[in-house]
Amino acid sequence: MEKLKELIELISKDSNCKILEPNTEIIIDRKIPDDLDLFFRLTNGVSLFEREAFGVKIVGKEEFISTNKYLYPEDDVIWEELEEDMTNEWFLIAKSPELAQYISIDLTDQNFGKCYDSYLSTHGEEGMSEIVAKSFTELLWNLYHSRGKGESWYWNERNFEKIGDAFE
Repeated sequence: MEKLKELIELISKDSNCKILEPNTEIIIDRKIPDDLDLFFRLTNGVSLFEREAFGVKIVGKEEFISTNKYLYPEDDVIWEELEEDMTNEWFLIAKSPELAQYISIDLTDQNFGKCYDSYLSTHGEEGMSEIVAKSFTELLWNLYHSRGKGESWYWNERNFEKIGDAFE
């Protein structure tokens, strides 16, 4: 938890990033990882390097909903397929809509706290739902240290040690 506090302090001093004040009005009424709970107590989201090619926003409490609900309209036919799907327990944690890039955090007991690549066209597909971080703190650390630069997202870089797929 200290690492997360230090990271938020570091981000707060970076002129290329913006931290939003905590929102005490919205209560998350489900179990979330301790580091994410601390993040929401200290902030209501963070914008990281928005002017860079791979800038990203860590969502606040308002957008912390099932990624499926965020990506698919209520009347979409896909909901018939998703009725009992485990991806309903994947929650939006980061987004870069201009690039159709989303990152989900898993709230199932089995993979609690793992973060997945939820690119719009491959979200929830077996073999295409790469684990990009084992925890929220790791995700935030990696996104911050990539500084929004590079040829692609940090988990697509050659030196990233692959963790696995959400469906393994």
